Amino acid sequence: MNQKLKDITIKNLAMLVGKCLKQSGLDVVLVGGACVSIYTHNEYESFDLDLISYEPKNKIIKALKEIGFQFNSNQTFTHKDCKYFIEFVTPPICVGN
Repeated sequence: MNQKLKDITIKNLAMLVGKCLKQSGLDVVLVGGACVSIYTHNEYESFDLDLISYEPKNKIIKALKEIGFQFNSNQTFTHKDCKYFIEFVTPPICVGN
C-alpha cells in the first residue's frame, strides 16, 4: 500500500479514507479545497482532505490508523508515504458565515 499512497491522487485518497471510515461505521463529509480540486481535475490543487464529522475523535483515530495515518499534535492526520494530509474541521457544514 505504501507505493500506492506515494502516487495516490487526492480523489482516490478521498475514496480510500471515506471507505475506511464507512467500514468503521463513521459518517463524514468531504468539504473544502479537496472538493474543488476533484471537481476541477486539479486546476486548483489542494494538499489536504478537510472532513467534517460529529463522530468521536478516538474512533476516527482508530479507523485511520488501520490504513497507516497517524494523528498529530497539530490536529492533522499524516502518512509517511502520502503527500496529502487529513484534517477534521469544525461542524456544521455551511457556505460562508
